[in-house]
Amino acid sequence: MVLADRMRLANTRQLLRAFGGLNETYGCSEAEYSAGVNFSARDFPALSTRTPRRKLRALTGLNGMYHLNGLLTVCGRDITYTPDDAAAPAVTKADAVTDGRKALVGIGTKILIFPDKLAFDTADGSVTALGALWTAADKSVTFAPCDAAGKTYQVEAFGRDEPADPADGQLFLRVEDADHPWRYDSTLEMYSKNSGSWAAIPLEYCRITAAGLGKLFRQWDTVTVQGAAAETAGQSPELNGDQIVYDMGEDWLRVRCTPQGEYFYGTLVQNAAAAQWQSMDGKQHRSVDAAQTVSMERRVPELDFVTECDNRVWGCNSRENVIYGCKLGDPTNWFSYRGIAADSYAVTVGSDGAFTGAASCMGYALFFKENTLHKLYGSKPSDFQLSSLRCRGVAKNAARSLCVLNETLYYLSPDGVMAWDGSLPTKVSGALDAAKLANVQSAVGGALDGRYYLHISRESARLLVYDTEKGLWSEEDVCSCDMTSTGGQLYLWDGQALWAADPTREPDWQSTDGVETDIPFELVTGDVGLDGTEQRYLSRLTLRLDAERTSTVEVAVSYDGGAWETVATLAAQGRRRSYDLPFVPRRCGSLRLRLRGKGQITLRSLVRTIAPAKGKLWEEDTSWQA
Repeated sequence: MVLADRMRLANTRQLLRAFGGLNETYGCSEAEYSAGVNFSARDFPALSTRTPRRKLRALTGLNGMYHLNGLLTVCGRDITYTPDDAAAPAVTKADAVTDGRKALVGIGTKILIFPDKLAFDTADGSVTALGALWTAADKSVTFAPCDAAGKTYQVEAFGRDEPADPADGQLFLRVEDADHPWRYDSTLEMYSKNSGSWAAIPLEYCRITAAGLGKLFRQWDTVTVQGAAAETAGQSPELNGDQIVYDMGEDWLRVRCTPQGEYFYGTLVQNAAAAQWQSMDGKQHRSVDAAQTVSMERRVPELDFVTECDNRVWGCNSRENVIYGCKLGDPTNWFSYRGIAADSYAVTVGSDGAFTGAASCMGYALFFKENTLHKLYGSKPSDFQLSSLRCRGVAKNAARSLCVLNETLYYLSPDGVMAWDGSLPTKVSGALDAAKLANVQSAVGGALDGRYYLHISRESARLLVYDTEKGLWSEEDVCSCDMTSTGGQLYLWDGQALWAADPTREPDWQSTDGVETDIPFELVTGDVGLDGTEQRYLSRLTLRLDAERTSTVEVAVSYDGGAWETVATLAAQGRRRSYDLPFVPRRCGSLRLRLRGKGQITLRSLVRTIAPAKGKLWEEDTSWQA
């Protein structure tokens, strides 16, 4: 008996349920996408469109924003602060700053604004200057030696030997050289009737008196005195320079002054025209030239980038190649060197090039150049240490890309996006096109729920999102010329308005005002079919997805790199439900899929049906011949 030949079909089905992220390299697989916008890994292993944003208010001319117990925005010359407490009113300070890009950092209840060197207090809404400058102008300034209590003295007699019959409390200046009685080596003495002896009164301070002088300064401030004619008058060469304010009143300051000079024991009165010295007994006078006007300043250095670490504000200056640290808990004092643990700190670094960024992470104050990382650590100036590491640092114009997320610091380097966890930086942008991350005009970073947001501006702008927990990249439409993180929310600025990345985290989360409705999305997969064996072909593709009401989807296919052809469409109606979009592709070596539309969708799976390229005959049964 001879049987007819029969074809044996051996179709197989492959189910893809785990979708990767954006992969711009040659190795992009069918489970990833080579290009796309507004997709997210938030529902991994499924692939979903991003969360809708919410437009909060119109905002133009933004020069910086920062969150500290509320959101502070600097627009043009104005400062606006919106507290987190919905019941608290917003605070606006008009014409408070200059119009230009700001570097902002918080310490305590204050937000510091550089390069303006101002502090905004979130507690009372006040704006104050970090530094202070007092100039004598048309005022007269008096310099007089004083004791530790700030008291000045006058004497009626002086000589080599004390008076024979002094009165109680009588003052006398005992001199060492009769020809120079007012010289520093003389000694001011006071007689005590109870002890029956003379006691020396050390005059190791100087009382500086002028109208309104003490209003700008506080006790323990470090002020820089300039223009004092004390050295010319022979009183003391130490008055010009940095001085610590040991005590102060409305019209006077007390600073340290070691006895020196030929005319130490006297009072110097200086005005804009000249300076007049008068001896302690009021009988001898000397006139000296006053070349400069007296000024006193609490200085704040010029800082390019700032950060806060361990209750100090740290900053760097590229022109000086110096890293500065303020006095402990006091960002108004940067040159306070009293030899105590609360002192200010400064160190010159040896690396070349300009600083490109600063941040704090893992208890370190970090300062970056393009090829160097400077790490400063310690608990007080006496044990501060600076270590330098040659590595991939922060790219030029990318200082704002620095962002701490889950105990790891992320930033844009000249070689791509890096992650630093306390040891060596590690590259995390291997799936992205490195050429598109180089030579940026600006880069801004933000964080929300384990996702690192990176806005990059080159010829065009991009908003990249890195899911640090899943290690996947995605891209969203640009709404992020500037951004700031609060820990529970991410605020973005698109150049015209302020947006919240997650509307459900706002105090009035029930409101739908300003929430996006139809989000445009697009996705292009990697090549499908490259993993197929010979003599097999893709006979059917089925996309299974969930779609919200009013969402639309268009599926197009490109065969072997050819033109796009639409093969399926979907317009979701009613409540959210699942849909199957099957189509039969034509014979090809490989194909790519493109999903385009608007709304909210979740791609659940991709089912591929593989069929043999030709039939296989049943082998003829010849066992009967045996």
